[in-house]
Amino acid sequence: MITKRQLSILNAIVEDYVELGQPIGSNTILQRHDVNVSPATIRNEMKLLETKNLIEKTHSSSGRIPSEAGFRLYANRLLNEPIEANKQNYISMYDMYTKHHFDISSTLNHFAKVFSNQSHYTTLVVGPDHSKVALLDIKLLKVHDHHLVIVLIYETGHIKQLHLSSSQPISQSSVIRMSNYVSEQARNNINQTFHPQYLDAHDFSSDEYDILFKVYQLIHQQLSSESARIYLGGKHQLIDALNEHNVAAIQPILKYIESNQITALIDDTLDSAINIKIGQDIEKNINDIAILTRRYHIDHGLNGYVAVIGPTAMHYQDVIQLLSRIS
Repeated sequence: MITKRQLSILNAIVEDYVELGQPIGSNTILQRHDVNVSPATIRNEMKLLETKNLIEKTHSSSGRIPSEAGFRLYANRLLNEPIEANKQNYISMYDMYTKHHFDISSTLNHFAKVFSNQSHYTTLVVGPDHSKVALLDIKLLKVHDHHLVIVLIYETGHIKQLHLSSSQPISQSSVIRMSNYVSEQARNNINQTFHPQYLDAHDFSSDEYDILFKVYQLIHQQLSSESARIYLGGKHQLIDALNEHNVAAIQPILKYIESNQITALIDDTLDSAINIKIGQDIEKNINDIAILTRRYHIDHGLNGYVAVIGPTAMHYQDVIQLLSRIS
């Protein structure tokens, strides 16, 4: 258990350490906070907090810094505090979506950069998982006699282009016939996997069948590999926030971001409006890093996650308030 006075001192140490970036002593707490106790009392309480592994003593100073557990206690208590609702300050992702002409990729790429600029931390946005979204339509477009573009249109509005080259010339009339065929398959929700074994093209010539077979292969490969896309804003924010205490964390966290492992981590946040993971909550070998996540919803089928990534010495209250403004 932790007493109210110990909690207030822990809060002061965390907030001062985040602000000043150096170990915090009793005199700093007295100067910066309204505490009606003596320096000796503060030092005694700090010793007790140290025995609870909530703060740590550094070798270079008589002050203390928050431990990973201390940051975790501080941050999680913030989640239980009420947040003032102000509709004027809401960040409407649907408005962004309409302004970007219902292009989900453009919307989320823009949102990641905007949110990073406002939070001053690296922001990662996980887009909708299109492997779980039905195809609305498929179009075949002829670029020239030996090249086709296959356009996949998802019901979320996401568009994917695939390219197919052919050694045999392809006539425009053949392209129209094949395009109508695959479009009908998509609209009727027939064989959404588009595995070549489901190809029923007895009305087509042998050359057209060969092309359709390749079209089905490409679509099937795309649907099998399709997963949530990641949009990253402000990677430099993570680098800028590092100092001599946490510089060793940059390599594993950047690898973690780029490995797609973070999508598995974020999937665990389904039951929480805002979720906080610090240090080894994220992964065993990761230290000095915090990730705050929240689920977003734009429109039908357009769901994903926002993750703010920074050092454990993060301005948690500001980030929590910003995440709460997403609508």
